[in-house]
Amino acid sequence: MKSILILLLSLTCSSLLFAANQTNNLRTGNGQLVTIGDSYTELVTRMDQSPLSMNSYEWKENNNRTSIAMDYTYQIENTIYTVTVVNNRVQKIEWINKDI
Repeated sequence: MKSILILLLSLTCSSLLFAANQTNNLRTGNGQLVTIGDSYTELVTRMDQSPLSMNSYEWKENNNRTSIAMDYTYQIENTIYTVTVVNNRVQKIEWINKDI
């Protein structure tokens, strides 16, 4: 019983440590800013690096319209950024610090 409790506690703590934080902008490695609302072209130009990974999925908006969203994952120093692009616009920026 004690080992089950420890396992549940460790899983809860690990999920809290890796929760992503949202932000409105990010500073790229070369000092440029990428902000929510920027176009995909502005993202690519300012990042000036290839993403670590890409993921696509359905994005449902408030009026139940469905679009395709793309998540682009970048690493800048010790921080992992996930930038979500929907309809050619940056919709969301999340970050996780790898030092934790």
